[in-house]
Amino acid sequence: MKNLYALFSILFLAAWGLHAQPTCEDPEVVLEDDAENYASGDVSMQSPNWTVWPGGSATGAIVTDEESNGGTNSFKIDGSTGTTDALLLLGDQTSGHYILQWDMLVDSARQGYFNLQHEMPTASSGAWAFEAYFTEGGVGRLELYDGSDDVAFSYPENDWFTVRLLLDLDNDEARLLVGEVTVDAWQFSTGSTSLLQMNSINFWPADESYLFYVDNILLSEIPAPEEGQYCYTAVELTEPGFYEVPELTCYGAGYDLGGGAVGFAGYWFAYTPSQNGVLSIASCGGGVDTRGWIFSGECHDLRTVGINDDRCEIVTGGSDWASYREAYATAGTTYYIMWDDTWESDAFAFELGFTPTEEPAEGKFCQSAQVIGPGDYTILEITGEAAVAGPFINNTVSSTTAYTQSEWYAFTPDIDGYMGIFSCELAASDTYFFVYTGDCSSFETLELVALNDNGCADEEGNVMQMASLDSIAVTAGTTYYIEWIDRRIEQADPPQDELFGWTLTFDPILDVTEAELDAGVQVFPNPAGEQLNIRFEFDETVDVLNIELLDVLGQSLRRLRLNSAMAGAEQMSLHGLPAGMYLLRLSADGAMVTKPVVVR
Repeated sequence: MKNLYALFSILFLAAWGLHAQPTCEDPEVVLEDDAENYASGDVSMQSPNWTVWPGGSATGAIVTDEESNGGTNSFKIDGSTGTTDALLLLGDQTSGHYILQWDMLVDSARQGYFNLQHEMPTASSGAWAFEAYFTEGGVGRLELYDGSDDVAFSYPENDWFTVRLLLDLDNDEARLLVGEVTVDAWQFSTGSTSLLQMNSINFWPADESYLFYVDNILLSEIPAPEEGQYCYTAVELTEPGFYEVPELTCYGAGYDLGGGAVGFAGYWFAYTPSQNGVLSIASCGGGVDTRGWIFSGECHDLRTVGINDDRCEIVTGGSDWASYREAYATAGTTYYIMWDDTWESDAFAFELGFTPTEEPAEGKFCQSAQVIGPGDYTILEITGEAAVAGPFINNTVSSTTAYTQSEWYAFTPDIDGYMGIFSCELAASDTYFFVYTGDCSSFETLELVALNDNGCADEEGNVMQMASLDSIAVTAGTTYYIEWIDRRIEQADPPQDELFGWTLTFDPILDVTEAELDAGVQVFPNPAGEQLNIRFEFDETVDVLNIELLDVLGQSLRRLRLNSAMAGAEQMSLHGLPAGMYLLRLSADGAMVTKPVVVR
């Protein structure tokens, strides 16, 4: 009997041990709180998982039914109702692999904030691991204590979004996701206090401008990272060839979740070319609907250099939902290749290609954009496989991905002026272009300054399916990269030929003299009553014309700002101004004059 009891005990312990091992499908829940089982008011009085920052008279998170993301209640952090300084206790974990997540809503025109404490703070000090600010306008920033620059991110105002924090304490790695994208990855033990421990999340409103809500908190232990699952466990590839991607089932990705957290599982490879050349990835014919990424840099400072969703057939004669992508690579730089499960998670094979070249084909990459000046150009076909547009730039926007092809041009003006791009009269196909400045080395180092689709109109004013942009203000010495993509051409029904012509124009900005500014602006009536009429006419376009009404003490009372002014008329209301003498100050392109105005 004792032997049977011992056997049952062993089996029970073995079964319990097996259950205790977390899996991706069944992670070990450490903490779960949806705010539903509390009465309204301070949660720190109702739950051992919540407390307040030590010292002072702070209150904890407030349980409220004002907002919730499912259910009835959420936790409210409000800076206008007194001192709130809530701590969510995480158990002082020092080892293991975890994902901590919660839903968050930041009220419109207000702000949100949280930080992670490495150890329990005291009344006089804390142990900040990092801080995350959610400022007005849907813009946030992540502040680390490792000497790196702050990292900007976006979030939806007055709408629920998910915050996810991946913490691998065994490998000292942290990664923050806000909404649908990864914000940054870093060494977790860095902080105001260097310590490999997670103690608590601090939700704190600095002042009355802060109002936000937290719901559906979940801390789970997940399996230890396996080879290839994360950037820091990427599989090293030493040469081009065919490689296997296993079934994608467990975290590792999360660079564009696309809604519903699809795209969270991934697999990583690393390749460092010994020469400059064109790097390519292809899952064509692999039998799976894939999405592939190419990053450069380090795992704690990744830059997107390529992403592709649908470019080639899954199987011969099948849908074009497999991926192909090229990127220009430099010798000695490590490139990380990541496949995610945004569409399917099945295993597949892909080909890593590399063609050594110091000068990639002209016009096929941003780095090899065709250098041009004003004139007419013809595009016979669009064949480049290194598009940035798709139609959105980089991986910081939840969007469809760049599966278009493109052709690149570069224009660098010698003086300030206006650049015009037209494809109205010369194009039979539906064209689409983007203009960038910056550095071609990554998506993140390019700045989108203009784009146009369906910008032309016929003589009756009807929109035509061609692209144009009348003028873009450009600066001397700055290179402007013009990318034409085939996205609209491919989507046309019936299919269209890719052949089209386009024109680049340039009009320099000529500085206006004070005499020209004085002669070019007429003001009437003078004396004026309720309204002042301002008529202007110049021989050349004035970049910015500023018109400002001042009182005798120099205080500004009324303002007008006109961009690209050449000829026209404006009205300035004088309603409510006392009778007397005023000055109308005109400034444009470095010149300034004043005209007396009498209000009666």
